[in-house]
Amino acid sequence: MAWKDYLYFRQGQKIAVVILLGLILTALIINGVISARKRQEVVVIQNDSLQREFEAFEKSLLEKEENIDSGYRRRYYASSDERRYPDRQSEYESKNRETGYTPFPKAEKLAEGQTISLNETDTAQWKKIPGIGSAFASRIVKYRNRLGGFTSVNQLKEVYGIDAELYSKISPYIKPDGNYSKINVNKLEFKQLLSHPYLNYKQVKAIVGLRDRKGKIASINELSMLDEFTTADIERLTPYLEFE
Repeated sequence: MAWKDYLYFRQGQKIAVVILLGLILTALIINGVISARKRQEVVVIQNDSLQREFEAFEKSLLEKEENIDSGYRRRYYASSDERRYPDRQSEYESKNRETGYTPFPKAEKLAEGQTISLNETDTAQWKKIPGIGSAFASRIVKYRNRLGGFTSVNQLKEVYGIDAELYSKISPYIKPDGNYSKINVNKLEFKQLLSHPYLNYKQVKAIVGLRDRKGKIASINELSMLDEFTTADIERLTPYLEFE
């Protein structure tokens, strides 16, 4: 029997094969459509769930923002009304007590012509100068303590962040007082001398070495002859050094 005989179908068999193939193709199409719909439904369900969660989160943010804005507006208009209507101050104070709100105290600033002492002031008084806030006030006091006091208002330029523009703005409010302390070159130890901002490691080492060689240092003129000290160093150190 030849192989072609296996592919020979009678008319009835051909019809049956065609119908079978049609049924198989139809089943595959239906199965594909059903699977696609199921996947789409799952995605839609998941998307709906995420959308609801997002909307709830967005709503909570809007509510918080509205609460903050309303609180700010309430405080702003209250302070504005206090300025415009002084007789309402007691009313606002009563409301503040009820709500538990404590307004920030207003920073008092110096008027033109008023001054503070260069060395006899704390951070609170420094903040009264227009242009000086908490950060600058703290830096000024810390640097002043390290120096032992300012000998001149110009030394404020050495404080970090105080440039020529800011200095020209604040200097009219500051009065020098001459209240500063000196350090004894012959009595202080190495670390104590090194703590002064105007003395570096090499300079302190030279001072201690000179003391070891000759004993007591008589005056700043002896330091001026050391290579470690420039003319500018001697000028700014002179008010702070004593040689008893």
